[in-house]
Amino acid sequence: MTEPPDTRRRSMLTWLAAATAAQMVGACAVPERRVSADAASSSAEPGWVAPPDGARHRVALVLSGGAARGFAHLGVLRVLEREGLRPDLVVGTSAGAIVGAMWASGMPAAEIERAAAQLDWTTLFDFDPVRMVLGGLGLGLVPGVRLEQFLRQHLHGPIEHFRLPFAAVAADMESGDVVPLNSGDAASAVRASCAIPGIYAPVRARGRLLADGQVVSPLPVLTARRLGAVRVLAVDVVYPPQHSEMSNPVSMLFQSLIISEWRQVLAERAIADLVIAPQIRTSSQLGLSSRDWVIEAGETAASSRVDELRSFFVEA
Repeated sequence: MTEPPDTRRRSMLTWLAAATAAQMVGACAVPERRVSADAASSSAEPGWVAPPDGARHRVALVLSGGAARGFAHLGVLRVLEREGLRPDLVVGTSAGAIVGAMWASGMPAAEIERAAAQLDWTTLFDFDPVRMVLGGLGLGLVPGVRLEQFLRQHLHGPIEHFRLPFAAVAADMESGDVVPLNSGDAASAVRASCAIPGIYAPVRARGRLLADGQVVSPLPVLTARRLGAVRVLAVDVVYPPQHSEMSNPVSMLFQSLIISEWRQVLAERAIADLVIAPQIRTSSQLGLSSRDWVIEAGETAASSRVDELRSFFVEA
């Protein structure tokens, strides 16, 4: 998940400070609600299952990462639904995995928007200073339990039961591999794809240590091809380096990471058949309050190319 270097640093500090203050005002840590054993074991751990030889999907929809910029994916889905254009495969990374999983499971865009409206920072960042003092941080500042609970409210059962074939892309933090998760527990798969290294605790599944797919494949077109996509429609909302404002050494460090990520985006854009890149430019922090206008930006971008989209699906 990517944000501008000069705002991402401030936003991370703001989120963590707010979470800590909320905990302290209550005089004790908010009890950490655990995902029930029944829910967690309702399906197998998420993992990769290679498609059968010769498997083909006529059109794949690929949704990039991008933190709050990912709300733009919902605007694109509005247009696809309005036009009756349905892909045969959905692949998402990070924010794109959240939107893509819900849509592939059968939720219409309007319902996903209502679910998104329920999100707040206490859902996304369950930081617990008492946990930190007593048990240490482990591999992430926040355990991500509340985020997984939110996902489980909307994603039921394994990925194999989705209406459309789906894969969430994660990074193996030990090997550096791109790990498409197209089977097993859906909520865990999406949670792994969103686990920003150092912020969220990673997910252990099938012998792998999984974290944010944006580290290795911010726009997972290649994964769609591996799954048998004949044609790929890619929606790119990754933060481009041209939008950055560099003013100090830390911002330069973040810019170097953004550039490295952007090179990956360009490489995967090159193997897509059609790319939609909503215009999302702001000098201020993008947060949950930006949801509505970012969704509109996605809808505007897709609507402006609706003739191309119609032809794309007909020709596939």
